[in-house]
Amino acid sequence: MKKDTRLKKDKHKDDRVSKLVDSLEIVTSRMLEMTVANNQMATSQTPEIRQLFDSWVKCVSDELLRIAREDPTLDIEKISRDMGISPSSVISLVASLERRGALAVTSVVTAEGDGRNRDICDCLN
Repeated sequence: MKKDTRLKKDKHKDDRVSKLVDSLEIVTSRMLEMTVANNQMATSQTPEIRQLFDSWVKCVSDELLRIAREDPTLDIEKISRDMGISPSSVISLVASLERRGALAVTSVVTAEGDGRNRDICDCLN
């Protein structure tokens, strides 16, 4: 009986270690991805490119504000498809607008996720 209990504890410990290793792999992938992205951005960032990016963000943010004024219930997936940006980007821009006081987020509706981490590119999985 003691041997069975010990085997179960060892299995549980192995599962926890496996989950920890998986988690560390994800964190390492994110760090690597961000390091590469930051390096690419830093080496190619000129004042003109920064100004173009800022103009694009302002344009997209203004469009989000227009949409929110027409209907304060934002359909993140639809906006994402219509604008050609990821749902995460839409949410980030909405949060930025909220932080600046351009709009107030008063409610959030969620649905079950698909389990895929969109912050990690498929090439690192």
